[in-house]
Amino acid sequence: MTIRAIVTVPNPVLLAKTKEITNIDDSIIDIARDLMNTLNNAHKPEGAGLAANQIGISKRICVVKNFIHSPQESKDILTEDFILINPKIIHKSKEIETDWEGCLSVPDKYGQVPRNLKIKVEAQILDGNKIQLVARDLFARVIQHEIDHLDGILFTSKVVGKTLTEKELDNLYEQE
Repeated sequence: MTIRAIVTVPNPVLLAKTKEITNIDDSIIDIARDLMNTLNNAHKPEGAGLAANQIGISKRICVVKNFIHSPQESKDILTEDFILINPKIIHKSKEIETDWEGCLSVPDKYGQVPRNLKIKVEAQILDGNKIQLVARDLFARVIQHEIDHLDGILFTSKVVGKTLTEKELDNLYEQE
């Protein structure tokens, strides 16, 4: 398991659509492990997902985290990790929510992005089986953000209003 460097703008790999994976072999399993390891070691800011092109690999694979409140300790947050191969959104709710997003590949920029509140996603997992996930709220936002990466789309192209730095966003939260 390797921690890879996260590619940042203006690297052109971030703006190119990734290639579909036709065979899940050891190289794909290695990419999945590297994605998970890289994401888990991204400290500033902590990431909720990572697409292969964010580590310079033009393959249609990403990892996403679903954050869950612990049933035992209300303050604890658990994560459920998913490796999605060739993910595709097959249903979107009509409800849209606009909320703040950031990105490990676009350091120190945050913006409000409208996203579908609920989605249904179809993808393969590492054993080759297809799965369908229904995601809501933050989890749906993270999946949509990562699928955008796989399509060569950065969140900054979807921002409503202006982008803020981390310091400006912190100041905004302090005023609320």
